[in-house]
Amino acid sequence: MINFIPLAKPDIGDDEINLVVDTIKSGWLTTGPKVTEFENALSEYLKYDDEIYSLGLNSCTSALFLALLALDVKVGDEVIVPTWTFAATAQVVDWIGAKVVLCDIEEDTLNIDVHKAKKLITDKTKAIIPVHIAGYPCDIQAISDLAKKYNLKVIEDAAHAIGTSYKDKKIGNFSDITCFSFYATKNLAMGEGGAAVSKDKELIEKMRKLSYFGINKEAFKRYEKAGRWYYDIEEIGYKANLDSLHAALGIIQLNKLDKMNKRRRYIASYYRKNLTNKLTFNKDSDEHSHTYHLFPIRLPKNINRDDFIEELKENNIGASVHFIPLHLHTFYKNRSDNNFEVADRVFDTILSIPMCSAMSDEEVEYVVKTINKIVG
Repeated sequence: MINFIPLAKPDIGDDEINLVVDTIKSGWLTTGPKVTEFENALSEYLKYDDEIYSLGLNSCTSALFLALLALDVKVGDEVIVPTWTFAATAQVVDWIGAKVVLCDIEEDTLNIDVHKAKKLITDKTKAIIPVHIAGYPCDIQAISDLAKKYNLKVIEDAAHAIGTSYKDKKIGNFSDITCFSFYATKNLAMGEGGAAVSKDKELIEKMRKLSYFGINKEAFKRYEKAGRWYYDIEEIGYKANLDSLHAALGIIQLNKLDKMNKRRRYIASYYRKNLTNKLTFNKDSDEHSHTYHLFPIRLPKNINRDDFIEELKENNIGASVHFIPLHLHTFYKNRSDNNFEVADRVFDTILSIPMCSAMSDEEVEYVVKTINKIVG
């Protein structure tokens, strides 16, 4: 019997381990030179034409929260968020004191339905947070056009989409602020970590100050030989800075990212070609580069999802559901009277199967054979 195949696992090698050890030996464990190195490398990786500015943070959640603050979203404002996402995308809006307005999704991508989002805009709408589900890009052009027409800010939740391209440009080149996740299961895995990027340097520097108690940028230099002991708290801030140990992991992971994403696309292609045609898959496109953070499948209606997942576990295969739509959770259930016809329909039959660049060919083949046998 094959060993248990988890839904996801980080693709970590000796290079990551060695750089983390070197960083520990350097004595600089918190925000320091490795964070700056990672930020510069991320900017260079994402850049298409104009300069991109990057800020390393302790999570994508922090990035989303600070982005809302930097864009001056306030109590009483409304922010449109897709119902098909993790809690963080919506809860950061609640933290601000603004109102979450949930929107239904496209059936073939699970991304926000821009046409339905348009109908939710009021004179209180300040921003929209599209989410690139599973690594497939949202319709950025339509979102940009909508934002321009109604004077909305756009914060992309790209937690699944590091390395994803919309047409020929990587995600990170389009909106006011884009937020990435480098959690342990993500395509680029730091364990914990995230980043915000923008073409607006002032926005990133504003977020940088907010990420460390509202202290001026000289604070991180005060333990260097050229630094000064003095610092100034210029406004209220938070504690969301990225540390050097996680940044060291990120530096090596970023160097490997295109190779790891290529492996994910290969696995996705194998799944699509070899899994039974009784299953339904999300959309893919030659026009965009899908990075396959997740590989969702939809079961035939005659198969019970809970029983299916248990049978996968009995065969040493992990699985999960991404996501339980927000409007089905107790906290949000009574806060929206919008229609979520598509999300409700999709949720009944969807689950995610193992997808990570560290999977062996043997594991991929085993997943396919097992699923085909169960489905029949």
